[in-house]
Amino acid sequence: MFTELNIILGFDHLKPPKGQFVLISDSLTDGSFLIHHFLSLYIKGGWKVCLLALAQSFGHYNAVGQKLGVPLTQAREKGQLRFIDGLKCSLQMYTCTPQEGQGENPLRVLRDKKATLRPLYDLVKTQVCSEEGVLDGPTLLLVDDLSVLVSLGVSAKDVSDFMHYCRVLMCPTQQSQGAIVSLVHKDADVEDEENSTLFRHMAYHGTVHLAVEGLSSGYSRDVHGQVTVTFRNVQDPSQSQTRKRRLQYKVEERNVSFFAPGTSRAVL
Repeated sequence: MFTELNIILGFDHLKPPKGQFVLISDSLTDGSFLIHHFLSLYIKGGWKVCLLALAQSFGHYNAVGQKLGVPLTQAREKGQLRFIDGLKCSLQMYTCTPQEGQGENPLRVLRDKKATLRPLYDLVKTQVCSEEGVLDGPTLLLVDDLSVLVSLGVSAKDVSDFMHYCRVLMCPTQQSQGAIVSLVHKDADVEDEENSTLFRHMAYHGTVHLAVEGLSSGYSRDVHGQVTVTFRNVQDPSQSQTRKRRLQYKVEERNVSFFAPGTSRAVL
């Protein structure tokens, strides 16, 4: 169950932690199951959540949420979940003409190289802040996933600047009301300098890094991969890796099982 991971992270499902910047990276496997975990964790914890979805539609998140016992449609109707359809915005930029409203699209940087991601940041800010410009209570910004922007041609610098301002907005200190969870791909078999640069920048900002990796030995029916959890001391950057733990996992229909390396039921 996710309980093992939450214990290592020090997370309580009834009181998710504030002030955290959690970076998820995946290599030779799909780490998006952790995106769904944190989405359900913070929704169950009573937080407001702003989901910036660059990779999937709302229907996808809702279908997975139902399996995890979290009806996202209801959360959205109540205003607890704010959904930014980045996937739809990116598709519109490539299918509409300038006369059809590209100027209002928060991702117009995809077609206008002089533009930046500032419109996207402004949109996020309107979703998470009150009229006074401050966070409207405990709020999570969940970004799935940043690598999509790089793959669409946005520079790693622009994406890093966007996330820097989001961090200042959401969690400038570990006592802040907000938190961020974001996914970046880091495939070991792909040479992508822009994405590698983005990963390095995000790893510097993150307080917790969850590195999801496939098994070097190849496919296994009982062990699907491993997660290395690294805690970074943001108050003292020289102590960048204060603690590190490693778990193996198995993705199931409605859950994910975590266990210490070598303690899978198949091994025991």
